[in-house]
Amino acid sequence: MAEENRKFELFKTVRRVHIPRDVAYKAAIVLPLIVLLGLMFPKGEAIELDYKVGAVWAQKDLIAPFSFPIYRDEREYQMEVEDAKKKVYPVFERDVQVADTQLKRIDTFFQRLSGAAKLRSRYLKSTTKHLSSAYKDSLLFEEAAAQLPLSFSEDEWEILSALAPADRLNDLHELTRRSISEFLGAGIIDRGKGSFSRQEIALRKGTVEEIIPLTRLHDMNEVAFELEGEFLAHFGGDSGTSAVALKIALHHVTPNIRFNKSAAELAAVTAVEAVPRTMGFVQENERIVSKHERITPETKLKLDSLRRAKAERGAATAGPSQLLGICLHVTIVITLYGIYLYLFRKGIFSNNRRLTLIAFLILLEGFFAYLTYQLNVVAPIEYLIFVPTASMLLTILFDSRVGFYGTVTIAFLIAGVRGNDYSIALASLVAGALSVYTVRDVKNRTQIFRSLGFIFLGYAITIVALALERFESMGVVFEQIIFALANATISPVLTYGLLIFFERVFKVTTDLTLIELSHFNHPLLRLLGERAPGTYHHSMTMAGLAEAAAAAVGANEVLARVGACFHDIGKIEKPTYFVENQKGSRNRHDRLSPRMSSLIIANHVKEGIALAREYKLPEEVIEFIPMHHGTTRIEYFYRKALKLAETSDDPTKVDEINEQDYRYPGPKPQTKETGIMMLADAIEATARTLDDPSPQKLEVAIDELIKKRFEEGELDECPLTLKDLTKIKAAFLGVLVGIYHARIKYPEAEQKKSPTMGKPEAETAEKQMAHPDRLSRTIKEIDKG
Repeated sequence: MAEENRKFELFKTVRRVHIPRDVAYKAAIVLPLIVLLGLMFPKGEAIELDYKVGAVWAQKDLIAPFSFPIYRDEREYQMEVEDAKKKVYPVFERDVQVADTQLKRIDTFFQRLSGAAKLRSRYLKSTTKHLSSAYKDSLLFEEAAAQLPLSFSEDEWEILSALAPADRLNDLHELTRRSISEFLGAGIIDRGKGSFSRQEIALRKGTVEEIIPLTRLHDMNEVAFELEGEFLAHFGGDSGTSAVALKIALHHVTPNIRFNKSAAELAAVTAVEAVPRTMGFVQENERIVSKHERITPETKLKLDSLRRAKAERGAATAGPSQLLGICLHVTIVITLYGIYLYLFRKGIFSNNRRLTLIAFLILLEGFFAYLTYQLNVVAPIEYLIFVPTASMLLTILFDSRVGFYGTVTIAFLIAGVRGNDYSIALASLVAGALSVYTVRDVKNRTQIFRSLGFIFLGYAITIVALALERFESMGVVFEQIIFALANATISPVLTYGLLIFFERVFKVTTDLTLIELSHFNHPLLRLLGERAPGTYHHSMTMAGLAEAAAAAVGANEVLARVGACFHDIGKIEKPTYFVENQKGSRNRHDRLSPRMSSLIIANHVKEGIALAREYKLPEEVIEFIPMHHGTTRIEYFYRKALKLAETSDDPTKVDEINEQDYRYPGPKPQTKETGIMMLADAIEATARTLDDPSPQKLEVAIDELIKKRFEEGELDECPLTLKDLTKIKAAFLGVLVGIYHARIKYPEAEQKKSPTMGKPEAETAEKQMAHPDRLSRTIKEIDKG
């Protein structure tokens, strides 16, 4: 009973253990990755250092732990095996029963043929004379003809009937019997001579085997050709009679030299087994290689043989201990990459979908390495492991550092899967790193293909360097470079295709996607320009501000620019309720209460999110719509409400105003880009209200507004530092000074010619803002241009 209680308590304790859902998801991603990669590692084999001919053995003296044979080079052995198979003669046997059987069949056939010919002659005679026996004679003839193994046409029966009275049918019988007997005596083989690779065969008769040339034998084609010539000569060139005779003769020709498949296979196996697999023996405690000794081809054979011997010995015992070691090996490499993502790329680490994408790429490269290791191909197919594809995808989908560290991780793992192949690890690392650098600033999808040359360069340099170090032959180097060129050609194509797949399946927004969204011909931007031209102009100005500030603090410039383009799309629904889109002096808010006005103003965030989802904008862009306002107060209508309450006769009206009713719903900015957007939005609006936007006034306005947002706590949740804010201020000031720079006034005479001449361009811009129709036409002209 006590034992049952303890089990019950243990069960309750286990149930109380709560694993966070996010941790469970990450475990479900990482654990299968480790297990699957571990299963791809070589089993039983001692996982040691990579060694090549020409390299220097940097370890201590290697002493044989046990005696083992020295296996020959695999390529050399396979070549000898193929040569041994080619030297094996095809084995045939003579069937001595065929000749007697076929001659008896010929005799029987001609005996029946003679009787049938006589019955036919009698039938024709009785038919001609209209005898009553004609019908009976016809039946007898048909019965006799049916007993023949060959059927003849009426013309052929005419020829045979003509031979019968002159006793020429007996001559045909003797000629056919003699000719076939001669052919069978020499031997008729059961396949065409053209199918033989050699001109001799092994002919067995019982236990005796004789090697004879094919010229001593006949195949069916030769028999038919010689019989035809013999019959034509015998019948004086009569082709009709010769054709009938040939038809009868060929029917009775049967090969008596027959291929013995099982004996041929046994002979091939015997020949292969006769090829020596080993070329010596290493005794226990014998030195295999000394420290600092250069590895020769003979030494490498000994090292390969030791590895194979360990694999054969350990295959039966390579159980839990080795599997545990392999899993720890994989875990160490994966964990290092995971630590980097956790410390420096928290956005990726916290997104399980993106972690799944990375795990899939690593597993895919591991599978490529596994295939190249398992396939028994005498070619450097390890250079078809498309590591540059994974490198470029990680760079385009995330960034160049994620791509580079991912390349290092994959290089280590594929080396392990291939039994610690240092050469392919180094080549993959160099080629992958170069491919990362070629696509880190990619602006369109076709730029992916310019990486071809750099990938090939990375592989080629590494191959040549290792070849010179190891004294590789030029033939081997050339073969490796050909496969590397194939990799360099295929990798960009794979990257181009897989990029679209990953963007859609894993919902990753790349810079390429953002650049495509930033084009002015996007349907949503065109709609914004048509319905809310003032907001469109404001968004384009914001894009310049945000892009400059993002570049200054190392944020994503493209994301900041695209976010600025779409941050106010919610104003499309009710454009005239926003001052930049109002025509003339009429204001829609004059007839509304401050509370209602604030609801309409705040609602553009909700409507913008709905529009963005309808047009399938990425989540990274949608975040800008609520976050660029954060939880700030709609100041104008809040102060208007306070003023109305203070002037009211009811003193309790002030207390009834809830400040939260006049705030945006949030959330606050969570990224550098959305934080920049919040500041840019407020500063751009403030700059437009300045009467004389001189650099000094702009600088003061920027300072005050950044300080205000900082003190309000709106920037608390984004990673912008004080140093970043200083850089953002300088970037904003540079852009705004460029927009509102001073203009030279024209002489008075010129002013009389044109009322607008001589006035500052900023004033003209203000009038343009007061006439949105004119601005809309200007924007459309820019779009067309």
